[in-house]
Amino acid sequence: SKLQWSTAISMMVFAWLFAAFWSVMPLLGWGEYDYEPLRTCCTLDYSKGDRNYITFLFALSIFNFMIPGFIMLTAYQSVHQKFKKSGHYKFNTGLPLKTLVICWGPYCLLCFYAAVENVMFISPKYRMIPAVIAKTVPTVDAFVYALGNENYRGGIWQFLTGQKIEKAEVDNKTK
Repeated sequence: SKLQWSTAISMMVFAWLFAAFWSVMPLLGWGEYDYEPLRTCCTLDYSKGDRNYITFLFALSIFNFMIPGFIMLTAYQSVHQKFKKSGHYKFNTGLPLKTLVICWGPYCLLCFYAAVENVMFISPKYRMIPAVIAKTVPTVDAFVYALGNENYRGGIWQFLTGQKIEKAEVDNKTK
């Protein structure tokens, strides 16, 4: 069934409110913001490692990393099953979850390590790497979806080279 406008708008409002809630909590005292190690942007202050930080970190990781990861896993498994039944594999369904784990995993590990140990002995340049990798997620996701979709990939190829990709035909079926 098609997605209705009311459902799409409700989902969008929920996403914005959810993001606003987690962004505002450190401003209200649950968790805390501080400058990143190289003083270019702000991030969670993981230098303290107190109870306030630990409770915020665990709640944040469960609601913003583990639950979305589980939803992505189950949703893409369902999509994979549909592709498998139809015989049309149009997209690597495991790739979005892998990108999430690869891009956000180092940052989560650093934050979890900060919950149990002092991370200040790690060089600021090395502490900055996980944050930079995490910030690349929107760009990486755009490439994953654009290059993983046959139509977009063909359009990108045509834009770059001026040549249209012809689909191979096997037994009067488009591959």
